[in-house]
Amino acid sequence: MTMNMETAPEQFDVEWETNFSRDKLQSAIPNRLQELYDIIASRRHKVEPWFADLVTKILLSVNRVCADLLKTMEQETVSGAAWNARNLLELWLWLKYCAASRDNARRFHEDSLRDMQGLTDALSKLHALRGIPNEFEASARQKIADVAREKLGLDSLDGGYERVAEAAKSVGLYDWFAANNSFLSKFAHPTAGLVLGIMHQSEALRTLQASLTTNGLYFAGQCVIALEEIVGNIPAV
Repeated sequence: MTMNMETAPEQFDVEWETNFSRDKLQSAIPNRLQELYDIIASRRHKVEPWFADLVTKILLSVNRVCADLLKTMEQETVSGAAWNARNLLELWLWLKYCAASRDNARRFHEDSLRDMQGLTDALSKLHALRGIPNEFEASARQKIADVAREKLGLDSLDGGYERVAEAAKSVGLYDWFAANNSFLSKFAHPTAGLVLGIMHQSEALRTLQASLTTNGLYFAGQCVIALEEIVGNIPAV
């Protein structure tokens, strides 16, 4: 996906950046994602069903987060812009990870159940903290085990899920991840600097939000490029 930046001002211009980001998030990116979605749908029979589903669901996630990022532009929500930019960063890394090999893609696919197992474990701990019996723990664990065996051919879900930092290392993007994740997390979470300082400087917030949105737009563009790479490797005939 090519985003023409030739007319961009030499210095950061809040109005220009905001209008540019809005235009791309409203039309260029969702339109291209729809085109890729249609291509995947037309070629589903050329790849394993699980792989077509995986790519489709990541694409839909990119589209959803882009829509959420667009919504933040109408509000003074620095944390929202940072959160969505951070999500697009991670989606880009997962797409690059899945594009690197079919084994990687399969691992990410299987990790959906490992994530559900982790969610079940966390919910059990919350029940224990509140002294509330968890009547559904056993059945949830059994259901996850059944799906792992019947749908994925796994006898167990031993081992943890792949961490995004490790995925970034495996595709040579760890430095990108580490720096951007650290930066965006400072604004996505209620850190002292944000809560006590930046949040009370309206003009600084406006510039910061535009910058964070631009970051998110960049990662959205990288997601589209990675999706194009994956879809391009699906046989057309």
